[in-house]
Amino acid sequence: MKKTEKILTMLVLLGLLTISACAKNSEKTPEIVENPPTNLATTSWITESVQSTQSGVTIELLHVTQRGEDLVLRVKFGLPDWRNWYISKVKLTLVGEGEYGDAKTVFFERLYQKTPNTYCLYQPSYNEEEKCLTNNEMKTYQIDELIFGGLPDGFKDKEMVLEVLELSTAPGEETYCEDVRLPYIEEVLSGDYPGLKLECQTGENSTGYRISEESGYADDPEAKQAVEALIEEAASGKLTGLWTLEVSR
Repeated sequence: MKKTEKILTMLVLLGLLTISACAKNSEKTPEIVENPPTNLATTSWITESVQSTQSGVTIELLHVTQRGEDLVLRVKFGLPDWRNWYISKVKLTLVGEGEYGDAKTVFFERLYQKTPNTYCLYQPSYNEEEKCLTNNEMKTYQIDELIFGGLPDGFKDKEMVLEVLELSTAPGEETYCEDVRLPYIEEVLSGDYPGLKLECQTGENSTGYRISEESGYADDPEAKQAVEALIEEAASGKLTGLWTLEVSR
């Protein structure tokens, strides 16, 4: 009888521990998962990723393949800060054939700092909606596909070296307000200028931003100066390599 009571007691304790663990897990903040399985291709020419670190930034070659007549290299790099960084200069060397610097860059995935305490994951190939959460600090990154066309026949069989020459934050005309991270600038300045809002100027001959009239700071010289300083910082970032990534199979 005593043996039976001990067994029942142990079962009750195990049940309580299981319930407690489940309750704790249900309260955890959902974690952002980098590179979900659905984004991992199985056709890569390389079996392991290749990394290179310069200027405090690590660039990683994740995937290499041929798409039609193009060579596609998927590259991941850490974002140095809140600004919108992208790969601005690259060079591909086909050993014995020549060098190629004209690559098309296609955005693939990004975990970035939208505001000082908000981080967002955007994976258009997996989910068109951004997933955002509040966090003090997260390791941000971006993944791009570098697409090289016009390569000679049989390039798949050549030894290859990808060199990333430069990272930049220079905004594009069509995506100016997205590139300079206006929500981040608004949040940073909210302490000194509560309610300050920035608007994107659109039109045939205008590209840029302006302080919203409704926010009450459109004619405030100090607010304008503070905004301009952050806009300039956002648009003038540049890091030079060389990051060298050898394609070995």
